[in-house]
Amino acid sequence: MVEVRRNVPAPAEYPVTLYINGQEYVSVQATPADLEDFALGFLLTEGIVRSPAGISGLVATDRGIIWIDLAPENRPPAPAGLISDRDRGIAAEGSARLSPVPPGITVSPRDLAAWVGRMAQEAIRYRETRGIHACLIARPAFGEWLVREDIGRHNAVDKAIGAALRRGWDGPETVVCTSGRISYEMCVKAARFGTGIVASRTAATDMACDLADRLGMDLVGYVRTATRYTLYTSGRRLAG
Repeated sequence: MVEVRRNVPAPAEYPVTLYINGQEYVSVQATPADLEDFALGFLLTEGIVRSPAGISGLVATDRGIIWIDLAPENRPPAPAGLISDRDRGIAAEGSARLSPVPPGITVSPRDLAAWVGRMAQEAIRYRETRGIHACLIARPAFGEWLVREDIGRHNAVDKAIGAALRRGWDGPETVVCTSGRISYEMCVKAARFGTGIVASRTAATDMACDLADRLGMDLVGYVRTATRYTLYTSGRRLAG
């Protein structure tokens, strides 16, 4: 049986280009929303800067152009060109030099299930189009969370991390929840932010699990309820 759907909104996709110190650095296909969050998260999770203090200027235009000025002590990175969601390699470069994620919070599986459910509830664009990824970052000690969406799962994580940085949140006090697969690159991004717990509605890859074990992170997949989930790592950051 063929289902015909008319007048259904399609996910928005737009070319976004980052210029660093006046030089074109990278282009991505992204959802044209929360682009300053995306740029800030991207700069940190790709290892271009270590904190927002490394950025002296950041402006996103409505034409998908993002102008970034790095602080004088930061050397401009080499241009990366075009990145697709199927071929993300920048975050993986230099991952061997990543330090273990610092000790942070512990959370219960019940909390993880609640946040993953909250992520689905607040993913407005997903409900409209059924073709977009979401990322929720929770700050349990303060009862806070935020959600960002994008056609690319990596972009959604970058946007959420950027939004968290703009609010002054520290990575070790947070949990990252994603609608997409936890790949090696996704694990690198979370590690650079300092998050020790990453949860997903779907799977984690073997390379992501190996990296998480090395860095002292916990990866939890297929989160459905407090008793229905897959723990890929030691679980030392999970309560109970």
